[in-house]
Amino acid sequence: MFFPGIAECILLVLTIICSGAAHNILVLTPITTPSHSNVFEPLVAQLADRGHFVTYTGTDYCHQTNPTNRVGNQTTIANSSNLRLLTSPNLVRLNSQHEIDFNDRDSPFRLLFRMPGTLEKYCKAIYEDPVFHWLMNSKERYDLIILDGFSNDCTLLLAEVFDVPFIYLNCFPPTPWLLYAIGSPLAMDHFPNPSGTRDKMDLWQRTFNVVTQVVTGLGGLFIYNWHILPTIDRVASRVLGKHNLTPILDIQSRRLSLLMTNTHFSINFQLPTSPAVVEVGGLHLGGKLKRLPKDLVSFLDGSGDAGFIIVSFGSMLRGDGLPKDFRRLFLSVFARLPQRVVWKWENQSKLGESEELIPSNVKTISWLPQKELLSHRNARLFISHGGLLSKQETIFNGVPAIFLPVWADQPINAQKAEDDGYAIRLCWDELTEEILYNAIQAILTNPRYAKRMQQVSALMQDQIDKPMGRAIYWIEYVIRHQGAPHLRNASRDLMLPQRALLDVMCIFFIFTFSMIYVIYRLCLFCSALYRWKDMMIGLLHKKDD
Repeated sequence: MFFPGIAECILLVLTIICSGAAHNILVLTPITTPSHSNVFEPLVAQLADRGHFVTYTGTDYCHQTNPTNRVGNQTTIANSSNLRLLTSPNLVRLNSQHEIDFNDRDSPFRLLFRMPGTLEKYCKAIYEDPVFHWLMNSKERYDLIILDGFSNDCTLLLAEVFDVPFIYLNCFPPTPWLLYAIGSPLAMDHFPNPSGTRDKMDLWQRTFNVVTQVVTGLGGLFIYNWHILPTIDRVASRVLGKHNLTPILDIQSRRLSLLMTNTHFSINFQLPTSPAVVEVGGLHLGGKLKRLPKDLVSFLDGSGDAGFIIVSFGSMLRGDGLPKDFRRLFLSVFARLPQRVVWKWENQSKLGESEELIPSNVKTISWLPQKELLSHRNARLFISHGGLLSKQETIFNGVPAIFLPVWADQPINAQKAEDDGYAIRLCWDELTEEILYNAIQAILTNPRYAKRMQQVSALMQDQIDKPMGRAIYWIEYVIRHQGAPHLRNASRDLMLPQRALLDVMCIFFIFTFSMIYVIYRLCLFCSALYRWKDMMIGLLHKKDD
């Protein structure tokens, strides 16, 4: 279970006392989202509680804490015991404008092709930020850097400046380029492609899976390592005015010690990994719940035996960005239900038009306290995009779900949930009022969904140690062993064709072709010899006559 008992608390205190070593740790998440901050903030707090000195650049968290001391004219530093928070208003604004919406479901490749331009914008903002310059010129020494594994690679220059190893903490299933960087193999025989197929595949499905993985996975790897990262190098050279900077890919290759991924084999498709890949899925779960507003509590408690439904599409997809046709569809379905509905909806002015009367059983709020709502006794169903944190929270609290995936890892999250029997996956382009209504009724009336959810929840929580304790252990392990170079997979020194055994296959092909050619030439020789023998025999017979 994730909740610590008295004995475990005592053990934790004794461990801290016995370890006695306090380290200086830099945690970098200048590009982030509220959901990613939900993963990093508990880890940062726990590291600080263990006595480590933590410098954290989490823009969401820091912006809310109102730090007091200034660096430059834009950046704030706050000191609280051994936790120092760094933030910048420019990055706070940038992190509220990630430009992801429901239209991105139309093309799974659109975001991939947008990445170079997006990361160039992000890195330019980071390299111009006073916090980054303050860190670059800092005389402090750090023992380790931890950074978000998505869109923060430009901060790896700091690993070179401070001459320290670093750890990626990835808040969703690891991307092909992160698995490649850590030396972990890509399991195309059973790990599904980004569109969300199943892991159990016949010959044709595996063929399709390999083709799509080569296009999206290896193609994405090629774009990332040989186009995006060099673009970051050019931006760094131009903005920082330095032309002798170490390439980001080289820093990653030499200094990456560990990849911590916010997944767990009990709820995600299984991926073969090396010891340098550590699953810490559920890192943000089990903490103290926040108190809900009185009007919301009254609305939830008043739902009675029918209960209530939670509707949220995460922190990056705004509810008020839902296309009008889907908005009307949802409202029409909700009006037919006896259950109450709590819906994350940021802009109230986009609801309540003459043709969109909001049913009395629907309550819209600008920010959804998702964990608190899912833990309520009257929660009956969660309608979501299938983001990994949302999936973990609904499993942890045992609430069945309907997933409508939009992009990234959401399709495979939703497919795994449906395969495991506690959720229904729906497709936006095929969605109708009846399909949504029938899916809701199936979840609410068929007890197998709730039963299966309880079983999966028990699997997720039945762990030999807690995700937080596992994460802390491996962070301190890397520090204790100066980057833990013994975890380095030898395949990290190989080129992509070598890892895919293309060179070995070429040897086999050349050997096989050579053997076939030799056999063919031998056959021709034997045939010619046989003809020559017949000819000689014929000549001898002719001479005797």
